Amino acid sequence: MSFAAPGDPIPRIRQTLATYYRNYPQEKVYLQLDKQFYSAAETIWFSGYVIYKNTPSFISNILYVELFNDKGRILNRAMLPVQKGTVSGEFLLPASLPAGNYYIRAYTAWMLNFSNELFFYRKISVTDNRKPEKKQAAAGHADFSVQFFPEGGNLVSRLTSLVAFKAIDTNGLPVNASGKVFNNLGDTMALIKTTHKGTGYFIIHCTPQTIYTALVTANGITKKIPLPAVQTNGIVLHTETHITAGADSVFFHISRSGLNKEKFENLLLCARMENNFSVSKIHFNETTFNDPLDTVLTAPYPLLLNDFGAGLLHIAVLTESGNVLAERTVFLRQQRPDSVQLQLAATNTSEEKSNFLVSLPNDYKGTLAISVTDAGDGTDDGSGNSIRAAMLLSPEITASIDDAEWYFDSRHPEAAHALDVLLLTCSTAGSGLQRILDRDEQKVKYFPEKAITLSGRAFEIRGNVKSPMDNGSLFLILKNAADSITLPLRINTDTTGFFVVNDLAFHDTASIYIQTGTKTPGSISNSSAIEFSKNIFDSIAQSNYSVAPTVLSRKPVITNADSPVDASSADQAGILANVTVTAKTRTQLDSVLAQYASGMFANPGSWAQTLDLTRDPITANSDQDVLAWLNGKAAGLNYSYSNGKPVIYWRFSNIIVGLSNVEQLKLNSPAFFLNEALLSAGLEGYDAAIDLLSGIRIADVALIRIYKPGTMPNVPDNGPHGTIAIWLKNGAEVKRPVPGVDFAKFSIRGYKINRRFVDIDTTLKKHSTLYWNPSLEINPLTHTASFSFAKNGSKLFRIIAQGMDGNGNVVSVNQLVNNNSK
Repeated sequence: MSFAAPGDPIPRIRQTLATYYRNYPQEKVYLQLDKQFYSAAETIWFSGYVIYKNTPSFISNILYVELFNDKGRILNRAMLPVQKGTVSGEFLLPASLPAGNYYIRAYTAWMLNFSNELFFYRKISVTDNRKPEKKQAAAGHADFSVQFFPEGGNLVSRLTSLVAFKAIDTNGLPVNASGKVFNNLGDTMALIKTTHKGTGYFIIHCTPQTIYTALVTANGITKKIPLPAVQTNGIVLHTETHITAGADSVFFHISRSGLNKEKFENLLLCARMENNFSVSKIHFNETTFNDPLDTVLTAPYPLLLNDFGAGLLHIAVLTESGNVLAERTVFLRQQRPDSVQLQLAATNTSEEKSNFLVSLPNDYKGTLAISVTDAGDGTDDGSGNSIRAAMLLSPEITASIDDAEWYFDSRHPEAAHALDVLLLTCSTAGSGLQRILDRDEQKVKYFPEKAITLSGRAFEIRGNVKSPMDNGSLFLILKNAADSITLPLRINTDTTGFFVVNDLAFHDTASIYIQTGTKTPGSISNSSAIEFSKNIFDSIAQSNYSVAPTVLSRKPVITNADSPVDASSADQAGILANVTVTAKTRTQLDSVLAQYASGMFANPGSWAQTLDLTRDPITANSDQDVLAWLNGKAAGLNYSYSNGKPVIYWRFSNIIVGLSNVEQLKLNSPAFFLNEALLSAGLEGYDAAIDLLSGIRIADVALIRIYKPGTMPNVPDNGPHGTIAIWLKNGAEVKRPVPGVDFAKFSIRGYKINRRFVDIDTTLKKHSTLYWNPSLEINPLTHTASFSFAKNGSKLFRIIAQGMDGNGNVVSVNQLVNNNSK
């Protein structure tokens, strides 16, 4: 084999790759959680990074974080500002949250254009301390499956291949397996045995017209599993990574079949990492092809690594026309060792404080996120917190690894080889090399966000004609109670009526008032109408991203409620049986519900106090707001006031330590719906919901349905505390349209208001977090950082300290500390 100077195809391929990576830079997200196991009513604290090319990203300044259950139902969401690539936040778990597995997901708007497997995912466990834990029955012999992955992609006749395999049970967990590979003559060709967490490998030399089968035993069950079919001609790519004290080296070998060998005479070798790549040409001499009796795998040719750093390196062999023949992913190990040391400082036992000092490398210029948890029961080993794995292994790989940090632990000499075998069993999410070379353009629907943006389209109304506002102007007022912001804006539209307001920054939910008409004595005339663009949360809720992906241990069934779906009926989706319906005369209430309500709100027979205001002459001319009007209308509904705003609640059941009395009342408030859109979730958005409803006249309300606590179990968050659903008039209540108003009112979601850990009562309990700081400052002179926390009588603490600076330098400590240390 000889190497030739780059030929004509190389500039074209380089230009295609350069254009793609310039147009579609790939961001990654990593979140460090304070722990892995939680109890209901606890807080999930997190800190993290938006990463591009292993450094803090400059692309996006907004991060979306979601908490969802194992059915894919989203329970809580947050939009958070990203500053210099860093972000922090928290989720308060409801006291009524059932025990089970839950997931944290994080992404930027730009990442929505690519595979959702590239999002950040983290599995957590929630226990319910109010109920005794049920003892699990002993597991029996679970069924299993085995997949085989030839190196490079294919088995080829007369060529020798390394084949990796992965054995998992029906729950997706790795199992130990052993066995052999035999041909259709019964001859044993290779032995099989897993080496680490269900993975292993063997070497096989394929002969023509031969079928290979594996006989595998796991969990006391033996199965015959066919290997992938042997191709009559093609190539095999083999690589070996040599780990040294300096930089890793990668050696490779490409073998071609004797049949149709002229098709594989001139090939290209492409190596990619992040947005860096190299392309070189390989030429086979006329007489060079594999010896059919050669059964030894070697990799004598060094790969030119150029400026590739640590991380995943994707290697591909392709034809000069750009068709990918074989692909392989290897890992280049980080050579700079972490030099962070956790040191116990002098402790003043009289103050019952534990004081710690963290020493950092001199070239580290960032902050640290520190969590301290009670490790006395040994349930939380902090295995999910690995910033190195998140940076150096792409997200679709980390989603397949239970303990990614193990592969970076120098105490395990077999870790490097185990990771190499694991990479053979993992596919690459997102755009593959073939798609890039085929110029299959990525559809961009979401653009990088630098700040909160308000966008939409304006229309002019002339009589009954509605047309886009061509180069028009609108007056807008943005009011936000959380940040005390009142911002008047003049916005201009383009020729098609579209407008954009950039660089907004506020918390919670802001109210937007837009002048849509002018008042004349005795009447109001509307001259414009506004349609706002959906925000990210609204858009993602109507796409497949609202469904949990392959990180779940089983395929989720997404329904309108957390109820099981009959599998027999699921297969008949879309087929309606013939039925006979006996009609009855509709009442006025039936007609009103049919006109306004849908789904769970539309059932006339459900328990609800229904207030039909469509024909009420008193409310039709009242300027009283809807919340003030409701006071006294529902039995048991209590009204308190804070800063002049109503605090509404039925009963007081949830008690969260650390919340004020007013916050406790808000936490126990009913769920508010406006036109069947949920306005608030727990404390989040409550004040904005009250502001919005307080600005609605009862004269503009058509229907109200009031559900007492316990009557709407399917409503999330505050649903158990009752539900109040309000519908506005739509102009069909009377023969003539209901007059509009001169200012139309809308709402827009802002950044989540985050609580501080020091504000939380850290009354100790199982799995309690003793200390959390998402951005511990480092002394630039001593290169140290100190922190302290109150002792709790635990014998063992787990301290996790992680960080990344602007240059991509990473520090990570996961250490157990004895409480009695001096």
